[in-house]
Amino acid sequence: MTNAASMNLKPTRGRASELLAEYGLLLMLAVLVVLFTALNGRFLTLANFTTLLAQNAAMMVVAVGMTFAIISRNIDLAPASLIALSGTVLGLVYAATGSMALALGAGFLTAVVVEVFNALLITRAGINPLIVTLACWIWARGLAVSLTGAQSIRVQHPLIDFMNTPLLLQITPPIVIAGLAFVLGGFMLNRTRLGRYTYAMGSDERATIQAGVPTTLYKVGMFAMFGVLVGAAALITVSRLGAAAPDAAYGLELDAIVAVIIGGNPFQGGEGKLRRTLIGALFIAVLNNGLSNLGMLDAQIATYKGAAIILALLFGVVSVRLLRSQRRTV
Repeated sequence: MTNAASMNLKPTRGRASELLAEYGLLLMLAVLVVLFTALNGRFLTLANFTTLLAQNAAMMVVAVGMTFAIISRNIDLAPASLIALSGTVLGLVYAATGSMALALGAGFLTAVVVEVFNALLITRAGINPLIVTLACWIWARGLAVSLTGAQSIRVQHPLIDFMNTPLLLQITPPIVIAGLAFVLGGFMLNRTRLGRYTYAMGSDERATIQAGVPTTLYKVGMFAMFGVLVGAAALITVSRLGAAAPDAAYGLELDAIVAVIIGGNPFQGGEGKLRRTLIGALFIAVLNNGLSNLGMLDAQIATYKGAAIILALLFGVVSVRLLRSQRRTV
């Protein structure tokens, strides 16, 4: 091959490497859909697709907030326990008052207050966010169990019925809520000061402080926003179960974290995109639904799910390294 031909191929290879690094998981998602369709003829239907979105809507909503946290070089391990606690408060208030408005307000307020409290521990007390949110993961779930005596609280209300009623093309309100979370989250991340400073804090928080940015205020604001998303996820969870359950949403925060990272957002923060998180969340949703519909035992599902996630992560690593290699060559 002549030098001229080689020079012409380099930009093409570089472009292919960029596309592979950016959309490689989308390719793996397509492969996963084809595989599950071959194993289960009912997988690729509108009914099943809307079902898998509804089943994973709470995880998707949490993944939006987790994207902000990871971009800012924070982490939050508490969302699943907070969903259980917020749902429990919602159920208790509704059972005591009969008012869904008060119950919703109490549920959302619980999530926001706890997330703000966590943020203050991180910013004012200087405690590592991993430790703060791990402690919250423990005590919030324990409090939910204590408040209910480890019993679910049945919640019957027209709002719960509405949340499970298809609106158009079998799309239910939880799917709409998840979609709105990504749209509004994308707007906030790309068009507001909170989003701009989220990136800045993740890149270099000390330099951001030296530039005069009140990082404590914005970090508290980010966690408060996360609390609102957790409150929405709690409503979705209570609606799906028809009850406030203290054992609800186990493992959801891990799926949300994996969705953010597997989508291509770096764990070290400073950069990231919600569209990557969306692809990662869809990958996890398809994986959850596809495996559960194959009649496997829970242990088998966990094994295959873990293997698929590792494979996807390795594919992402290889794609990024290939891109870097091409750039160095150019």
